[in-house]
Amino acid sequence: MKKPVFLGLLLLLAPGLAGCSQALPEETKSTQITISVLAGQSTSDAGVEDMIDDWLAVNYPEVKLDWECVDWGDGFTPKIEGRFAAGDVPDLMIGKAQDVRTYARTGNLGVIQKQCSQKIREEALQAVTVDGEVYGMPYNAWYQGVIYNKTIFRSLGLEPPRTEAELDEVIRRLKEAGVVPFAAHFQESWKVANMTMQYLMNEVFSDSPDWGTQFREGTRNFSGNPQIVHCMENNEKILENSWEDALQLDQFQSDSRFTQGEAAMYLTGSWSLQFANQYGKELDFGIFPYPCREGEAKLLRETNMTFMKSAYTEHEDILDELLFALLDDQKLAQEILDFTQSSSVVKGITPAYESRIQEDIEWYEQQGKVTDVSVGNAQLTWDFQNALAAEQLSWLKKEKTLEEVLEFADQNREFSSYQEEGVE
Repeated sequence: MKKPVFLGLLLLLAPGLAGCSQALPEETKSTQITISVLAGQSTSDAGVEDMIDDWLAVNYPEVKLDWECVDWGDGFTPKIEGRFAAGDVPDLMIGKAQDVRTYARTGNLGVIQKQCSQKIREEALQAVTVDGEVYGMPYNAWYQGVIYNKTIFRSLGLEPPRTEAELDEVIRRLKEAGVVPFAAHFQESWKVANMTMQYLMNEVFSDSPDWGTQFREGTRNFSGNPQIVHCMENNEKILENSWEDALQLDQFQSDSRFTQGEAAMYLTGSWSLQFANQYGKELDFGIFPYPCREGEAKLLRETNMTFMKSAYTEHEDILDELLFALLDDQKLAQEILDFTQSSSVVKGITPAYESRIQEDIEWYEQQGKVTDVSVGNAQLTWDFQNALAAEQLSWLKKEKTLEEVLEFADQNREFSSYQEEGVE
């Protein structure tokens, strides 16, 4: 996902951070070590690299990170795949849990040490485990669903809908009261891709966890699939119940309006609260899953910042030490959670801030009504999702038919999974 233009806030760590539990090997103390880093940054991540650099300057002055930061949605996939093809694997890569599942079998990722993996919560660890080995170190997570303005809902006596019929009734009552039901922005294809996967998780992958694999094998199709058609029509429903200029809006504009109370609901992720917490402090927010036809929709958890190390790095010992230290330093972890407005996947770490939607998140977690979106994202690569979303945008703009969008997906099924030459 793209990072918004409004994100300029940097939280710099104080120089008095507690040191990590172990020291670097003696031979590195008199030598400057440079570690190459390819960081795919999502909405809330820009600035974390400065925080880590400040932390290193205090605790590991012998180590320098050579950062290459790219937008995760547009730049990370071509960059990392290009580096793999050239045999120039960065020492450290920061992506998402789904990237681990995509690239672990290429042989380019190194196994994460047990002392690190033992500090990660089990639900996050499962997303980075391939053939019994852990190839990524998850650090934080977002939650995806419908963020809603509780103040507006209370004023109209509305409750979070659980079924599609209840959602339609909420939309009707909001419109009767002169309230725009959905904040939405359709200028960027990634937004449509993100929303579509939210529907697919609860309408398709919930019933067929290996649907993406079956799709590539040719036993499942987009065309003629009523579940898929219904998912895409959800995007049309949101567009029809948003602002008249939603097709021209970007994320910044949509977030701004939502935090000013100009719409009641927003199908998005907790990353949008980063802006809301700065400029909409008087509003009360909650979150619920976008309802599916059966009324059993789950909130989605997306493991975001995930550290991966090269299988070929010359600095494996130092990387292992640094990765453990990143998990072990609670103050650093809390600073990053506060900055990114995300949830921790590290055992024993709780954010110092109080998220606007944390109470709702905890309720869904306790009820077992949360599922990890990496199930779908690992089976349909982001490039495929994004390309399909661009086709959907053409349909939403009345430039193509929905049937043409579905045919595009089927014609490009081979590109829905990353396959490095010689790797099955």
